[in-house]
Formats: sequence, structure tokens, C-alpha cells
Amino acid sequence: MIFFRLIFIRAILSFYIFFVFNSLSLAQEASKFDYGLAAFKKANCMGCHKWHGEGGPGYGGAALSLRTTELGADELYTLIQCGRPGTNMPYYDKKAYIDDRCYGMTFDDFEGDDENRPLVAKTFIRDRQIKQIVKFVLSDLKGKNRSMAYCVKFFGKPSKSCDGLK
Repeated sequence: MIFFRLIFIRAILSFYIFFVFNSLSLAQEASKFDYGLAAFKKANCMGCHKWHGEGGPGYGGAALSLRTTELGADELYTLIQCGRPGTNMPYYDKKAYIDDRCYGMTFDDFEGDDENRPLVAKTFIRDRQIKQIVKFVLSDLKGKNRSMAYCVKFFGKPSKSCDGLK
């Protein structure tokens, strides 16, 4: 009887220890969540700038490299919010060009000029998401080379795209 009681107590302790350590592991994983990367994916920035942020030829033309950009935080924010009229960089703020928050211009300024009219993004994002994308670009992409750590972070696990990276 004592033998079974000891086995039962050991099983309970083992379960408790397992549960505690797994809870800590999940908490650490949750703290690794990158809101900026999630917003980058939601806005489909990688559709043009690619998963690695180096841009290049693709749908809609050749996107600029976010790794070699010389733009600062304010400029990146405005660029995401307002896009670049006359290019394939769309605007992500649903209120862009309704008032003059974007380069002091409204849609009326582009009347009859469809070639330079700003393109609308397929998905609008909120102000805080734009700010998080800017933070993500500045902390993870700008001035940095591709790395295995970034690749795994982007895909959530090793991928064929990570082959050859250090």
C-alpha cells in the first residue's frame, strides 16, 4: 500500500513539474511574439519587399530594400501611411488623402491624373500597426544582413529559404 502511495505521489509531482516548466516555456514563447512582424505580414509588405526585406523585382514592380534604406522612423511612418503617389507603394491609412495629412494633398489634387493617383492597399492597418512596422524595420531589417535567426523568426521554423544562412 505504501509502495502505491509513493508511486502516486511521484506521478503527481512529475505532472506538476512538467506543467510548471511547460507553462514557463509557453510564457517565454508568448513574450517572443513580435507585433511588428505580425503587422508586416498582415499588411503583406513581403508581397513586394520579400520575406527578407531586400525588395527586388516582383508583382507591381521593383520594391526598394528595407535593409539598405536611408529613411528614418518619421519618413518610414509617412511612407507606410501615405504610400508614394506615382509608384506602386500603396497607402495603408484608410483616411489618407481624404484630408491633407499626406504630403499636404487630397484626392482632389490627383483629379484627372490617374497615373500618379495614390494606390490603395488591399488591407488597411491602424496607426499603432504602422508604428510597429516602423519599429520592426528599424530593429530587424535596416542596416542588417540576412541571418538564420531572422529567417527562423519570420517563418516560425527553419525553412528552405534559410538554407545557407548563418
